[in-house]
Amino acid sequence: MRVGATENDLVSAMMGSAIAAGSEYLGMEPLVSVGPRTGVPHGTWRRRAIAAGDPAFLEMAACHDRYHAALMRSAWIGEPPKEAADMMKVCQEALQVSLDAIRPGVACEVPHIACQQVIDRAGYTENFKKRLGYSVGISFAPDWGEGAILSLNAGVKTELQPGMTFHLPPALRIYGRFTVGVSETIVVTETGYRALGTIDRDLLIV
Repeated sequence: MRVGATENDLVSAMMGSAIAAGSEYLGMEPLVSVGPRTGVPHGTWRRRAIAAGDPAFLEMAACHDRYHAALMRSAWIGEPPKEAADMMKVCQEALQVSLDAIRPGVACEVPHIACQQVIDRAGYTENFKKRLGYSVGISFAPDWGEGAILSLNAGVKTELQPGMTFHLPPALRIYGRFTVGVSETIVVTETGYRALGTIDRDLLIV
């Protein structure tokens, strides 16, 4: 992550590391963009070089025996604007609050509602118009998730059970400017959850 490196360089490093660690081919391509293109949902890499002051959005999965786990992280080249730093703090709080709500017997909507309340209190309701998360498992192209099988979203009353696995990617976006977000893939346990990721959740400032 440095000035002059391209989006392709980032994806090459990410996928190369995952494959070297044992990952199989992915159900979906990494979602990686830098600069204003981070403000477009689900953008993919297209050779743009990183400039000073750019945001970077990084999301990808790895795969073992077709089971997928995804991870989203954000970075900034130089000091981020206060607005972006504040939004990232809200994403981190929203993620942790939603994780703390996960346990067997809780309806799928409960973690989403907890996340939404944090975002609403911070005044970012218009920047978050999506579900908190979705189930992941055995996947093939064109997705690493299970689509609409099970969502962490308002109105979904299905109860969480041990062994269920979800990707929770709260992100806040200003269209055409930037997106910041952070995620974890988790497994529901008998008493709560277990996160599969081990990478620090803070906004990486380079």
